[in-house]
This record gives sequence, C-alpha cells and structure tokens, in this order.
Amino acid sequence: MTNTRPRIRTLLAAAAVISAAFALAACVPEPDPTGTSPSSPAPSVSASDSAEPTASVPADRPQAVEISLPASCDALYSPQMRATLEDRLPPLNDPAVTLYSTQLVPALEILESGVPTLRCSWGAPGGAGLSTNVTVLTAEDLPRVQDMLAVNGFGCEDAVGGILCSAQTETLDLDSKLVTRGESHFLRGNGWVATSWVGELPAGYTEGVAATLWG
Repeated sequence: MTNTRPRIRTLLAAAAVISAAFALAACVPEPDPTGTSPSSPAPSVSASDSAEPTASVPADRPQAVEISLPASCDALYSPQMRATLEDRLPPLNDPAVTLYSTQLVPALEILESGVPTLRCSWGAPGGAGLSTNVTVLTAEDLPRVQDMLAVNGFGCEDAVGGILCSAQTETLDLDSKLVTRGESHFLRGNGWVATSWVGELPAGYTEGVAATLWG
C-alpha cells in the first residue's frame, strides 16, 4: 500500500474524450433510472436535481476542518467498508490497474501538479473497480475543483460536513454491452476525495471515506 500518483501525462488525450462525454451528457434530459436503450450509444448523466455545487454551508457545520494526508490506504476505510470492498472488488492496489480517480482533464492536471495525494484502487484490470485519490488542496485549488464539477454537470449536495458531487454515465462497449461508470467527489476544508468507478460503487463509499478521514 503505497503513496503514489498515477501516470497521468500519457493518457490526458483519452481523458479529454471521456471528460467531453460528461459535459455533453449534462446537456441532455436526465435518463430513465432503469438505464438507456441499447440502441443508443450516447452517454447520459444521472445526477441530483441541482447541477451546481452548494456555495455555502450551514452555520452550525464545521467549515474549515483540515486533514493531513493519510500514510496508507488502510486509513480510508471503516472495518465494515473494508470488508465490503474485499468481498466485492478485490484486490486492493493491483499494480496493473490504471484507472484514474477522475476523467476531467483540469482535475488530472491538479493531481499532476505536485499536490500531496494518496491513490487507492480496488478491483482487477478489465472488470468492475474503482480508483480513489485523497488530496490536500491549496486554498486556490479548492474552488477550482468545485467550479469544474459544476461546469461538467455534477449534481452536488451537503454531506458529512462538506460537499458531495457525483455523476454517472452509461455507454455501449465494442460488444454492444451496457457499461456503467461514474465519479464521486467530496470537498471539505483542505481535503478532496476523488473517486472514479466502473461497474459499481458500493453504497456509502465516498461518505464512509469522508467520515473516516474527518472523524
């Protein structure tokens, strides 16, 4: 379990294509929750009613609780979430997994800029899995991340003392099979938890990571 950043530069072009898919999906009506028709390859975004992140927080909630970068992925999960991940998406930190924690190019550029970050992945190559980066942001980068999520159609809400934003797409692969993927982002204080997933995201995953980190 190591503190690493993914190799980003080599796949920025590919990430730009996927990022564009998120942006285009934000411009179409919200999809039927049962899924898109297999006859249409266009991605769709499923988000909350509000496409813009909450700009303020309730007065009775901590607004600037800072965290330090965890030493390892072990610090991210409650015993219950760890058991769920080991059962449904093993293994932890397979070195062959190259999934990034976000497909948004501006967000990847922040991760590449040298900010302190810890990457943790679950799953094996070619199947369901997820990748999470816990990152300590500067005061300048925090609003940049929040703005880029709004621009790309993420729905945001208050959660665990911070802001939780998410988006989901459904596309057809080369075998005409429906593939579900999405992203979940949590912002609080100086911390940013970014997760990209394929196939499934365990219920309460991001909220659980946030609760563990911020205690």
